[in-house]
Amino acid sequence: MEKLMHICLVSQEYPPETARGGIGTQTWNKARALARLGHTVHVLSCAARPGPDVRAEVDAGITVHRMQPPGFEFPVYEPHTYWLGYTWSVLRQLRRLMETTPFDMIDFAEYGAEGFAYQLDRTPWNWVPVVVQLHGPLSMFAERIGWPDKDSAFHRVGTFMEGVSIKHADGLMACSANIADFTSRFYGVPRESIDVVHCGVDAEAFRPGAEDERDEGRPTMLFVGNIAANKGVDTIFEAVLRLRSKYPGIRLQILGKGDDGHVEELQSRAGSAGAGASIEFPGFVGRDQLPVFYRRAHVFASPAQHEVGVANVYIEAMASGCPVVASTTGGASEAVISGQMGFLVPPGDVEATSVALDRILSDVSLRRRMGEAGRKRVEDYFAMDKYIRRVLATYQKTMDRSQKKLEWLKAKMQ
Repeated sequence: MEKLMHICLVSQEYPPETARGGIGTQTWNKARALARLGHTVHVLSCAARPGPDVRAEVDAGITVHRMQPPGFEFPVYEPHTYWLGYTWSVLRQLRRLMETTPFDMIDFAEYGAEGFAYQLDRTPWNWVPVVVQLHGPLSMFAERIGWPDKDSAFHRVGTFMEGVSIKHADGLMACSANIADFTSRFYGVPRESIDVVHCGVDAEAFRPGAEDERDEGRPTMLFVGNIAANKGVDTIFEAVLRLRSKYPGIRLQILGKGDDGHVEELQSRAGSAGAGASIEFPGFVGRDQLPVFYRRAHVFASPAQHEVGVANVYIEAMASGCPVVASTTGGASEAVISGQMGFLVPPGDVEATSVALDRILSDVSLRRRMGEAGRKRVEDYFAMDKYIRRVLATYQKTMDRSQKKLEWLKAKMQ
């Protein structure tokens, strides 16, 4: 039987209070999977409303510490000043937690460089092994989608902070080979030092529904995520408009939050095209209701301009037996085999996207085979029990490496 550990996961995003994206979802899944195995799990996250400096709550056996972000105490107008303020807040709270909790492992998200201050402060007298989870560094977004501007202070400071956190980690764990390859090249760390640990999904919560849950008279396309052009939502929108003549009952459900102006623009375009009833914006949907939308959808589509990792939404759709249309760039191909679980299309290619959607909608047998193949892939590899074993294997390697580093430091000090 493996040793039970005290583990601290550090992530600004953690549902339900700060449920902004994939980092929060992955951390939430990881925390629950570790706790189910008997590990003592703490999560250090961000508060979304004013209150005490830190408040603790227990959720599913996990102690969640919500601390006030810098902006509640004084105005923070620049992202890099927020990052700096937040990482020092993380250091202060970790020091307090470590006075009463002997952590065996601290797991930091690399985006935001939350571990920057603690890793610089770490000495042989307050040493805890550190693994950094690579979700997609700021430098990768700058290179792939042009944000932030490479000449901005945010890019200079942010990439420096992330680089320090990555290089000072005892272990590195990337959610895709795409991210691991980029991180190795950009930050100069050995590729073999980065474990690729694709994220997992709760295959019980996300599961195929009954055949009659999908209304064959109302072909439903589903998008879940940040409503932004780089996520491919405009491409899906235009592809669905093209298919209305062949599928009069077609429907596109766009779930998530985004810039109000962008949402209003899409609504206006739908109205001008006479497709107002075909495009739905349910808004942000909680985790308890999200599986229902996947089970009712005929196709999940998110051909993002560049999805750096294997997006949670791809494997949630696959777990639900829903074919996926994703893009040929980024990490999608590490989950979706084109022609088997769905199709991969060039980002921004409306014609290719509409053809892929049409092929799936017009062939019930193909749609069923793709759904079954996606579900099997999840059961064989992405299911939570498989995922958390990969995480624990990386933790063990990290602790072994950390111990050797600590012994070397102590020897140098004698």
